[in-house]
Amino acid sequence: MDLGFERRSWTLIYVCLGIIEGGTAAVMVRSLFGEATHGLTVDFVLALVSAAPAWANLVSLAFARKAQGRPKIAFLQPLLVALALLVAALALVPAGGAGLAVFLALYCLARLLWAGIDTVRSVIWSVNYARPERASITGRIMVNGALALAIVGLLLGWLLEQEGPWFRLAIVAAAVCGLAGARAFRRFRILGEEDLLAAERTRLEEGARFDLAGVRHLLATDADFRHYMLAMSLFGAGFLTLTPLMVICLDDVLRAPELVQVAITTAVPVLTIPLAIRPWARFLDRHHVIVFRSVHSKVGVAGTFLLVLGVLAQLPFLLWPGALLLGISLAAGSLGWTLGHNDFAPRGEETRYMALHVTLTGIRGLLAPPVGIALYHALEAWRPGAGAWSLLLPLVLVGTGSREFSAMRRLRESRSGKA
Repeated sequence: MDLGFERRSWTLIYVCLGIIEGGTAAVMVRSLFGEATHGLTVDFVLALVSAAPAWANLVSLAFARKAQGRPKIAFLQPLLVALALLVAALALVPAGGAGLAVFLALYCLARLLWAGIDTVRSVIWSVNYARPERASITGRIMVNGALALAIVGLLLGWLLEQEGPWFRLAIVAAAVCGLAGARAFRRFRILGEEDLLAAERTRLEEGARFDLAGVRHLLATDADFRHYMLAMSLFGAGFLTLTPLMVICLDDVLRAPELVQVAITTAVPVLTIPLAIRPWARFLDRHHVIVFRSVHSKVGVAGTFLLVLGVLAQLPFLLWPGALLLGISLAAGSLGWTLGHNDFAPRGEETRYMALHVTLTGIRGLLAPPVGIALYHALEAWRPGAGAWSLLLPLVLVGTGSREFSAMRRLRESRSGKA
């Protein structure tokens, strides 16, 4: 497989994905529908939209089961085409309450499809690239994707401030890029795919399950992965709660324009990824994901702290270094999220471990952001202006998750010392 060709193909797909990136789409919701619909309704939709990259993974178990034992390229290519068509349809959404409902429906369908694509894609990378080089190669692919997400987000944020249909034309152009990437995807090849498919079929014959009972069984039988999922749930819930609350506070508390909102919540963190991802990839190639998570999570705590302090103290200059540190942590997190489960999964179980991982991501994505929004509005109802203090919730969650990763690292090092 030509790595350069793969990078170019995924870049086209990421241009399309940039329209429905969580932070960018959340700003779109506020900008397009904020004055046409009740504020609480818009903010709950905003929470669902910003967390959709997480909660959409609830369907990953179903996609993982469907993909077991089936050729992966033929499985993914139609999903990529459908994703691009749904993004294109967003350009036709009207303003007002009805438009908000249509936007939410199209957006959710698109994110559900991407969840399936992401789940099966990780299996392709685990097979095509050996463990010592997997993170580095994946990081090179993600660099292009990060640039595409950031550029599309900034462009869309700027166009939303302009008069006329320009943002709609940008959405259509991004969808066309997605279709081009989907077409190119047909040329992808998987090394040793027959061996992979045979291993997957064997696992199915042995009784591997892709339902909630299978999830419970996997968590019950793999204690290390269960602890890892606990830490991930706390840490991830913090970040998922942070994004919608930051969008609201940037708008309501700091009165920042749409371009700044997109820059802080999406563009700056994502643009940092190309600069940070290669060093993180080299680090992950040399270390178990537990060690990796224990280090990068501390950077995430620092970034979250600066963002929260910037809002609560109304010191906007702190938002920029906060977003930068958040991006450095997210660069590592994107690698760990895509590849980390492979450090626990036996051969043939990669899809099931990834499906469990992303299903739990979906659960926290469905629950955590609405809790944050409810807390914000409850504090505002109690005392106008107090809503911003809801940002302490994501800070506590991120900090607790980081502490759990460190505890796992100490346990791992203790075991190694005894050995």
